[in-house]
Amino acid sequence: ALLSSVRCSLGVAKKSPLHHHSSRNTRMMEASSWSSSVSRCLPRDSRQRQHPRGRRRRRRRQKRRRFGPTRSGILPNENENKLRAAAERRRGEDEKKDVGGNRDDRGGGKEEEDAVKTLVSKMSGFYEIGGVDVYRAIDACQKTRLGVERKKTSLAEIGVYHGRSFLALLSLRKQDEKCIAIDCFENQTNNMDESGVGDYTKFRKNMTQACEAMKATGSFSWDGGVDSGLPSFIVPISKDSTKMSKETDFNEDEDGSVRIFSIDGSHTLETTLKDLKLAADECLDKKGVVILDDCFNPDWPGCISGLAKYLSTSGQVVPFAIAYNKVYLCAPSLVETYQES
Repeated sequence: ALLSSVRCSLGVAKKSPLHHHSSRNTRMMEASSWSSSVSRCLPRDSRQRQHPRGRRRRRRRQKRRRFGPTRSGILPNENENKLRAAAERRRGEDEKKDVGGNRDDRGGGKEEEDAVKTLVSKMSGFYEIGGVDVYRAIDACQKTRLGVERKKTSLAEIGVYHGRSFLALLSLRKQDEKCIAIDCFENQTNNMDESGVGDYTKFRKNMTQACEAMKATGSFSWDGGVDSGLPSFIVPISKDSTKMSKETDFNEDEDGSVRIFSIDGSHTLETTLKDLKLAADECLDKKGVVILDDCFNPDWPGCISGLAKYLSTSGQVVPFAIAYNKVYLCAPSLVETYQES
């Protein structure tokens, strides 16, 4: 009783259990806040061990800052980045080997430079130099075994970007053969997945300089004619490829059917499917080849999905080769002929 009277005289009320726990929680929160602020100032090794979930979140944030999202919006894991780095390293090594050209046995093993590969390697873009040899094998097969040399034909590509792969294509040009370059160029509203921002000024400059350099070697047929800043045999079409048709955009009577049609445009399933139908079902010569890029690129799953959709609905062309990130397609009856070449 005496103790109670003393407490009352001092103005100290008896605390309820609930009030006691509330005060303790407040003190714990203050202590946690204080220790958190102190831990930021301490060396990493002296900090308290964090909860695994917190560590995972921090690692994801660090990875996002370091790598950024991929084109498909999915954050790559460490293994995927190692694979991409290894692929880029091999690609660089292959370029150095390929640009050197073929060995001249009469010159004691001295390497002779390949003019086309050298020019292609100096251009910005995503075309692998080794693909030049595949293009040449297809061209030789068409001219020597399939009689395309005597026909009026043309060459075409959807998605020329700055002209790197288009140069490899036009280097196969026959005399008087047209080369059709299709791209959105500056009208990027039609570039649905932003897979490559074309630039007509760079494309025109690259093609003019490269054609002049190839003509100087004496191995390239061109009379030097220029139209709107481009070699006169190049036909640029600035348009959404999904809105094109053979009747409105290709002049088969004047230019002939397309003997090699490269597709490297928008990489969505829908666009890939439409581009394949335009190239293979409408414009391709009966003995021609369609080349589809990025089929096995993990950043662009729409390409292989579009190809699968096309093959399930049309049998005009089928794959006969896979090389340098591209799938090569021809008429079913010509698969063995192309593979033997």
